[in-house]
Amino acid sequence: MNAILPIAPLTVSSMFPLPALNPVQRTIPNLPATEQLTDELTLSQSETGLIVWQKHNPIAWIYPGYHEGQQDNHPKRCDFVDVAYHRQTQRGVNLETADFFTLPEALQFVADTFGGEQ
Repeated sequence: MNAILPIAPLTVSSMFPLPALNPVQRTIPNLPATEQLTDELTLSQSETGLIVWQKHNPIAWIYPGYHEGQQDNHPKRCDFVDVAYHRQTQRGVNLETADFFTLPEALQFVADTFGGEQ
């Protein structure tokens, strides 16, 4: 199943009042109040990323992340997209995260995990 990507320009200026912190943030679309991802899933923007909704329930938070550090005494930065979501376990519910290099990969994961026909 392929996630339907929003057709709005891929900008971050309306979502984040400060300059983009990393290249991943620049790939988060400038969305209207909600955008359809699949038949059952919609996206809305928050001040920090995207919220994925199933009916009226928030089921995932997509957030642009980064790590800064060193490798071989040289500065190194790693940009990625985190997806936080809940997962039912045998003994309860856990908050899980999955990380991806791009927003389309993160959206595809959400669509595959939570379903919905396109």
